Amino acid sequence: MDSHINLGTKFLNGFLSLMIVVLVLILAAVVVTLLLAVLGIV
Repeated sequence: MDSHINLGTKFLNGFLSLMIVVLVLILAAVVVTLLLAVLGIV
């Protein structure tokens, strides 16, 4: 069944996976920034 997945679907899946990784990194950066602000480092 995997052989029936076309190029567009593979591209979309890869793009969505990349966006999820980017969103997680942004969320982690916001959390770290808030922690540093609370500690008075930033």
